[in-house]
Amino acid sequence: MNIVEQQAGWGVPPVKVRRSRVRLDSASDCRREAARQYRRALEGEIKIEDMSRLINAVALIGRMIEGGELEKRIEALEGAK
Repeated sequence: MNIVEQQAGWGVPPVKVRRSRVRLDSASDCRREAARQYRRALEGEIKIEDMSRLINAVALIGRMIEGGELEKRIEALEGAK
């Protein structure tokens, strides 16, 4: 990722970036993380291109969560018959 603080001049080491452990266990977690990345881009903390990539990845995870939940619901319905 190209974080604004990382973009140092030639020969200058980049600033060490802190890693965050974000829980993405539900669709609402994914929505919250996408909103957080959007705010970071608006504040100039990250580039718009990086925000787009991050939000696309979060959206993909959200779709996988929804698919897994749908699969569980279908299995429960089929098991009830």
